[in-house]
Amino acid sequence: MKNSLFLLVVAIPNLLFSQDQTIKQGVRDTIPQKTSSQTQQKTINQGVRHNIPQKTPAQIQQELNEDEALYLRATEMFNPWYTGPLITPSASMMAPGFGNIQPYIFVTTEWAAYNNKRESRSLPSTKVTLNPQFVAVFGITKTMDISLVLQGSENWQFDNSGGGFGDMNVKVGWPITRQSLNMPAIKFSISQTFPTGTYQKLNTNGFNLSATGGGKWSTQFGLAISKVMFWSYKHPFNARLYAGYTLSVPTTVRGFNAYGGGFGTNAKVKPGNGFIADLGLELSLTQRWVISNDIVYTFEQSTHFSGNPGTTATGATASLGGPYNDSLSLAPALEYSFSPNLGILGGCWFTVYGKNSPVFASGIITMSWVFGPM
Repeated sequence: MKNSLFLLVVAIPNLLFSQDQTIKQGVRDTIPQKTSSQTQQKTINQGVRHNIPQKTPAQIQQELNEDEALYLRATEMFNPWYTGPLITPSASMMAPGFGNIQPYIFVTTEWAAYNNKRESRSLPSTKVTLNPQFVAVFGITKTMDISLVLQGSENWQFDNSGGGFGDMNVKVGWPITRQSLNMPAIKFSISQTFPTGTYQKLNTNGFNLSATGGGKWSTQFGLAISKVMFWSYKHPFNARLYAGYTLSVPTTVRGFNAYGGGFGTNAKVKPGNGFIADLGLELSLTQRWVISNDIVYTFEQSTHFSGNPGTTATGATASLGGPYNDSLSLAPALEYSFSPNLGILGGCWFTVYGKNSPVFASGIITMSWVFGPM
């Protein structure tokens, strides 16, 4: 009897649960199901209620065409490699631990000079100068880099020659801004020229071919701006602008010197302050091939002296110092980069306008190699 009651207690709840499930299933089976067209209509009605614009097939095709055009442009883009230009310095900072070595060779001819009326007058003999330079730039910190310029020269004129080690230059640079999508790189620099070249007690023939320096301590304050612009996806464009103002301290000269002089010269020369403005432009033909041009303007104030200017071989008073001078020149070039870190650059540099300055033309070749970290 106890067993029968136990089975009854267990069976009744299970039976009730089974009936409840059957009822629920029956209720679900009696609910009418929505058709596909009804679901689509509901979606459309919801879009209308929420003011969602419906695109036509023509609009969809236009968007596809625009996306395809953007894709094709993206396939034409590349990261440009630049080695130059020849003259204008960059506003980019050298990263800490990295370095750049760039040797130059300048071959320059001077066959005339601009007078005070800006007229070109031929020289009695053409002067030829070979000027090798070695430039090294090193990144010190994220906010400072330093560059070193060593150079020499050899001069030929009137079947005579002379030359030697030239003045040394050290430059320190600090960033003001770094290049971004809408912002150019801007860099401030201070460079110091050391009078390591020969500038006085030169050969008495008066040609001054052994003069390889100015004999002056000069400090230049410079501001560089540069920006790469993708005005054309196939041909990116790099622009550089540099302006520098130079202050020089007086120097003592004896005999024939870089500023003139003659027999018995013993004077103090005050070189005039100078200004330089460079505009450098580079246009990428491909990632490796680039054409560039520099537009360079310089001026220097009058150089004065005090003391004994000396005499010439005829006994006349020697000339010492010089008037205000300026010059406008161009430097077109062709660049080829083997990699982002190695490239060569060759071109020319010539005057187009000037006053009390030489008329010259130079052939220039250089190689740039970036390395690091050290």
